[in-house]
Amino acid sequence: MEVGVTCGGVWWPAECFQAVEELGFDALWTGEHIVFHRPILDAVPLLSAVAAITRRIRIGPAAIMVTLRHPTMLAKELATLDVISGGRLIVVAGVGGDFPKEFEAAGIPMARRGRRTSEIIEIMRRYWTEERFSYAGEIFQLDDVWMTPKPVQPGGPPVWLAGRSSGAIARAARLGDGYMPYMYTPQRCHEAFDELRASARGSGRPLRDGFVWSAFVYVSMHDDARAARELAIRDLSWRYGKDFSPWIDKYCVHGPPEICIERLREFAAAGVEHLALGMIHAESAALDTAPSLDASRVALATIERFGRDLLPALRTAPVAA
Repeated sequence: MEVGVTCGGVWWPAECFQAVEELGFDALWTGEHIVFHRPILDAVPLLSAVAAITRRIRIGPAAIMVTLRHPTMLAKELATLDVISGGRLIVVAGVGGDFPKEFEAAGIPMARRGRRTSEIIEIMRRYWTEERFSYAGEIFQLDDVWMTPKPVQPGGPPVWLAGRSSGAIARAARLGDGYMPYMYTPQRCHEAFDELRASARGSGRPLRDGFVWSAFVYVSMHDDARAARELAIRDLSWRYGKDFSPWIDKYCVHGPPEICIERLREFAAAGVEHLALGMIHAESAALDTAPSLDASRVALATIERFGRDLLPALRTAPVAA
């Protein structure tokens, strides 16, 4: 199993991002929102800075709000980021809709956001692979357009789809290089993966080569099981703007290392090939996007503990076919 971690839209000091790479994690992710109830940084400039201070690790937004951007501008930004990173970018594309104010503020209708997402992905790939093209969609129309330079990765960076709805699953089967849901149990991952395969078979189009089965999972690891649970409730209640107590045991892995390992290995048994871990700790409910020195030390210690106590065990977890 591959394992990545997310900074959650927070700018850590350089040594934190470099520690993720040096400890052997496979990817560094960040989330994003544009207008939201808590502070969070924009994904593209944050990842550009991470690309400049790392060398090996894959980087990507998990997920980027593609629906709030014009496909021409987004294709240019992501192609540039792929060049800056030397071809290390993975794009997890999100449809959004959980916070309608974002759509209102960006002047984008929430209606047909699934169709908008599909057209944006189609257009970006054409910018990344074709010399010139025209596009006549239901939402976007482009006449004789082109873009240079192309991304470093042939065909452009891989695009994984996020989302939990049946429409999102079908879109991943049709357009994705991978699928990364969140707030899923291992059992629900297994069911969704089966649904995605069935959608591909039903359409008569095979999944794209190298399709990646992934999941985003929050983890609160602490030697004291009660403290781990309390930290998880505090963090996710802040993160999502509501009391998360009713869902914490279902959607967040929490407890001492041996419990976290056991529960995370269940995702491998469900077919997850890449786990993106949202690390919860005493300072992860960040009041600012540039943490204090003390908060940064806690973040670094958490990265190191995840690398020491979780990563080796997850590396050897057999992934179910």
